Amino acid sequence: MYEPFFGLDSSPFGLTPNPRFLFRSSVHHEILSLLLYGVTTSKGVMLLLGDVGTGKTTLCRALLRELPAEAESVLVLNPHLSETELVGAILDDLGLERRGSTRGELMTVLSQHLLAAGGEGKTVVVVVDEAQQMSVGALEQVRILSTLEAPDRKLLQIVLAGQPELEAKLARPELRQLNQRIAVRSRLRPLSERETFRYVEHRLRAAGLAGSLPFTWAATARVHRYSRGVPRVINLVCDRALSTAFAGRKRNVDVDTVKAAIRSVEGRPLVRWARRVAAVAAVTVVAAVGTTLGLQWTWRSGWFVSHASNSVLAAVAQPAAPTLAPTPRPSSAPEPSSAPKPSSAPVAARVAALSPPPPAVPLDAHRRLLAELITLWTVQSPPRSAVAEWPALADGAVDIASVADRYRLTATRLPWVTAAELRAIGLPALLELDGVQEPSVLLLRRIADDAVTLVDATGAEHRAQLGELDSKLAHAVVWVLWRNVDQLPADGARPMTRDTVFAVALRLHKLGYLASPLPRLYDIRLTEAVRAFQRSTGLPTDGILGPRTTLALSRVVAVAPSISGEPSK
Repeated sequence: MYEPFFGLDSSPFGLTPNPRFLFRSSVHHEILSLLLYGVTTSKGVMLLLGDVGTGKTTLCRALLRELPAEAESVLVLNPHLSETELVGAILDDLGLERRGSTRGELMTVLSQHLLAAGGEGKTVVVVVDEAQQMSVGALEQVRILSTLEAPDRKLLQIVLAGQPELEAKLARPELRQLNQRIAVRSRLRPLSERETFRYVEHRLRAAGLAGSLPFTWAATARVHRYSRGVPRVINLVCDRALSTAFAGRKRNVDVDTVKAAIRSVEGRPLVRWARRVAAVAAVTVVAAVGTTLGLQWTWRSGWFVSHASNSVLAAVAQPAAPTLAPTPRPSSAPEPSSAPKPSSAPVAARVAALSPPPPAVPLDAHRRLLAELITLWTVQSPPRSAVAEWPALADGAVDIASVADRYRLTATRLPWVTAAELRAIGLPALLELDGVQEPSVLLLRRIADDAVTLVDATGAEHRAQLGELDSKLAHAVVWVLWRNVDQLPADGARPMTRDTVFAVALRLHKLGYLASPLPRLYDIRLTEAVRAFQRSTGLPTDGILGPRTTLALSRVVAVAPSISGEPSK
């Protein structure tokens, strides 16, 4: 219901497991690679453990999607099956006719099919979800299935996915033979706070969001604190928060909205929230007037805080974030003698709490610096007439992705990026800063050791140290342009096809990070090759081909401008 309001084409936080929305944290990626490796190398029985809501089912579905096209797969969602019913369910999913009704007769049909499939080089995979609920007899049947072997390989690959109590059940003496046959063991954990931020954005982007995120930083932090990083709880709260914001016609989801969503999820009364939503209408006029008369916004300790000009809601001066401008920025805070009356402070606080910040990026500066960035790639500057007609988003900022596409470039948005990561990526970048930092949009032109050079829309250069840049990036969104010669899913929202995986493997092979034969699945060998590349460039070594690693790889395989002062390729 709220999807069109927020510019989405589908629900981003549904509870139904959907591989399209799989967020590959470092743990998710490593486990998926490990399971794929186990399946493709015929390891036999594999174990996937995870607490309730950590994404086991979604990961299992993603595993089945990434199997080779010729592989046959079975997903058992009902763990309450007897030994005979389990074998029958596998036959049914494989499309095999049940010739007989006893377990022995059904096993004969299955073993004949597995031998034929193995002779043709096909892999047969059975995934059992919620396996902790299986009876001891059914688990013993899994052991029997795992004994179906050819001289050189296991004929059936079995993945048992379940909650941690499955491990305790497998430790029973009567199941020790099955426990000993488990070749791959993996465990999902909840998301960290940083991963929760990226998870929320990933789900929104996968659902079609093109503009800025509706969730504020503080709101997402509150979601993480309540959910403790469990994806299912994150989905519940975020879905309810978007519904609540939509009901109040609010474009931004703030901390109060998340608090209301949490109360709703827990079934607690929403009386206070209802009163607060009603108060929005009463204060909207005040907020609009305050914004018109000069309210400014500062990010402080995870919150946007308003500062009014001398003539409107004067507030006590607070230090702003360090500025990289050539000359010190004059303070807009009032003198201590003009401090507000005690009754003014609550009004200012309420306006700050209920009014969204104004657009942070001046359109003219944005266009000029984007044109400069494109010139670094195309050598020839875009005509002024073309720059003036570049499309803009609803918040007033230039539609960078659309503009980049016109010049056969790809634009990747990097929230929560560090200065060290930008140095490792090595490409020029456009920095959109929060509304009080001046200038509010900058072009990252060079990083030499710890010295940073940025350019503003007037052409003036700003010098800083790497640590100063990090303080800017803490409240910034970064855009990087690049040539996507291999059509990689740089935003992480699309799964990689077999051809894309092979293209990446070929690139890493040519760079000396991967030996032949080259894989078409993102297996453990490719993961280690990506780790080696990340290690050599200075990126976090998680083995994931995410946006940062993709950008760094694009710089070394294609002609590109460099921020290191050295020519690329």
